[in-house]
Amino acid sequence: MPGLKGDDDQRITYDTIVAANGRFAYDTPVERPTQFIIIPMQLMEFDQGRRHSTSTSDMKLFLDKGEHAVLRGRIDSTVFNCTLSGTRLNEDHSRHYQELRSFWIEGQRLQDAMAGKSRAEQEALYERFRQVMARRRACEMDYIDANPDNPLAGYCLTKIPIDSVLTYHERLADAARNSIFRPLLEPLLAKAGKYRLIRLAEAKIVAGSPAPDFTLKTADDKNFTLSSLRGKYVVLDFWGSWCGWCIKGISKMKRYYDRYKSKLEIVGIDCNDTPERWLAAVEEHRLPWINVYNPKDVPAAEDISVEYAVSGYPTKVIIGPDGLIIGKYAGEGPDFYEALHKTIK
Repeated sequence: MPGLKGDDDQRITYDTIVAANGRFAYDTPVERPTQFIIIPMQLMEFDQGRRHSTSTSDMKLFLDKGEHAVLRGRIDSTVFNCTLSGTRLNEDHSRHYQELRSFWIEGQRLQDAMAGKSRAEQEALYERFRQVMARRRACEMDYIDANPDNPLAGYCLTKIPIDSVLTYHERLADAARNSIFRPLLEPLLAKAGKYRLIRLAEAKIVAGSPAPDFTLKTADDKNFTLSSLRGKYVVLDFWGSWCGWCIKGISKMKRYYDRYKSKLEIVGIDCNDTPERWLAAVEEHRLPWINVYNPKDVPAAEDISVEYAVSGYPTKVIIGPDGLIIGKYAGEGPDFYEALHKTIK
């Protein structure tokens, strides 16, 4: 299913199946494309009441209306070894999973080995893990190239780097583009398109370039236009009520605003939020500067965060009185505050 937020998402249904003599059956009506994830209880992990599985402890299968599948397997230590049959898609998925299994096993082994290690040792293990996952992603891309008309190639598309999605989607035949996985592909393609636009925008959001003008609604439902602040230093603060680091940085931002507000204006641009949560956060944290809302349902080409090449939160952009960009700073670190002090002192 597309857009799932986590294992507490209300669209996920959980059930427990009891096996008898090593066999079980699960009969539930399937009315639309549905993904099932089978996890043996002895391989399931719990953390603060939340369910977790590892990359080697579950098996996914996919059914459309009226379809059935058969799973055969065994548990080998921490690995759920199994095969699927019953539909062509699940049989192809089962064979492809066997090709990927060694990557998942090695990746899980490296992750487990990080526990209790020094930071240097963890970094070395993570680099090895990263290389294993890169080989796994290459295997997914090879499958797409070799099987462009297989519906499973559409599922493989969801497992490759976001910067490769559009290129590999163009290689898919209609049978893969319009398969059972189409509900997964539509939001993925939108995300990939947004990513591409952000990468293109990065070349324009550099020191000395004109800051793109925009007009957004303020908390009191009035239009605010960036160019109205020409003649003052401006900080654009791309944030969200959902962003922990954004919230942590508010108190420090307030101190710098109080120090420089005769020469400086801050414009808080709320992103990826609902209007209600944005307004509640503005009130709760008593934000004293200009606050505007960047609607999350606009096309990527009209999204101000895309135009400013924002790929993480918070992101801050310092603009000079002449409307030219002085610097762009990602994250909540000292570099932004040092640059602001140096610029306005």
